[in-house]
Amino acid sequence: MKEIINEGNLKIYRIVSCSIIILMIVGVLTSPFFNIGILIQALFVIAISYVLIIYPKNETNFYKGLLVYLTAGYFYSTTFVYTETTLHLLFVVLLPGIAIIFFHKTTYYTIAIINVIFGTFIFVYAYNQPGNFLYLKADLIGNILNFYASQLIILLVFFMTNLRVEQLKRYYEEIQKAERLKTTGQLAAAVAHEIRNPITVVHGFLQYYKEDSSFSEQTKQHFTLMLEELQSAETVISDFLSITKPVKEKTSVIDLQEVIRGVVDLVSSYAHLHNVSFTISLNDDLYIECGKMECKQLIVNLFKNAIDAMPQGGEVKVSSYKQKNILKIDIVDTGIGMTEEELKALGTPFYSLKTKGTGLGVMICHQIMEKNEGKIEYKSEKGKGTKVSLTFKEAHI
Repeated sequence: MKEIINEGNLKIYRIVSCSIIILMIVGVLTSPFFNIGILIQALFVIAISYVLIIYPKNETNFYKGLLVYLTAGYFYSTTFVYTETTLHLLFVVLLPGIAIIFFHKTTYYTIAIINVIFGTFIFVYAYNQPGNFLYLKADLIGNILNFYASQLIILLVFFMTNLRVEQLKRYYEEIQKAERLKTTGQLAAAVAHEIRNPITVVHGFLQYYKEDSSFSEQTKQHFTLMLEELQSAETVISDFLSITKPVKEKTSVIDLQEVIRGVVDLVSSYAHLHNVSFTISLNDDLYIECGKMECKQLIVNLFKNAIDAMPQGGEVKVSSYKQKNILKIDIVDTGIGMTEEELKALGTPFYSLKTKGTGLGVMICHQIMEKNEGKIEYKSEKGKGTKVSLTFKEAHI
């Protein structure tokens, strides 16, 4: 994602970049020395200037890393050229902080490790150079300890900053999810009423004609197919409405084991048609506080998804375990599985891996779990199946 996205930011970037380039060039030209160190420094100045100029059009991790590593090389070279000043070593100490600007873990950890190695080399080199690096030799042990301490401080800053960035990222994703749900709800409220009434009328006439003896059996079969498609449309509308205006069911303490076994009996015929079997291994006394109909809807959706994920047949394993006041239910299928990209898209409106799916069933599952302070997690691998884990707070009778 680009950081320099508008003209105002780009203008500031160009002013600061030009200032940096000019100061580095002046620093090389006004140097009282002329040796191999100055030539190396000049090469770094040219390379950094080039990257700074092209970076706004190439904001990739490669160029971010390249800019950090070239800057490191520049300050390492100036440290060895200007052996009597502490300023350049100070910049070496702060080098990992440059990587924090880009919030890229790999770049930070790489430059942090490189900096510790080269920083140590600087102290070893300084110790063996008579007449140079006198400011380091005056308190060599103290300077070494301060250098390592500074690297740990920067590591702590990076850790805390990165933690904050991750929290903001999750918060932003939650906001986006809420906006999608809001949009879906508004769309559902506007469309459902307009569609449901004509569907009801058409449904009624088709049922009437289906019973009319004047139509042939072949024609009546067509009516049956049309009625099934209308029922599918009705199901989609009901899913929309359950998201935009969820039923406020009164919660109570229910036996989750009883609900799960009841749903297995309910979907057994559907599973048998798809050559799918269930293996149930549940603890006793799986009590949670939840609306019974909501819990049943949750389990039905997850079981149907598991069955639909195994077009060639397979097995659904349902197990549970307790840990302190937490109950966990695992639903594992041996189906087609999902990629990481597909897993991330789960719960997005209208995203479904099924041919006729809307993705609303998964959204409803998430909604039910959030409402009851639970958690739903997915683990999957393409071609090896999917594991859905439901986590609840245990309730006591």
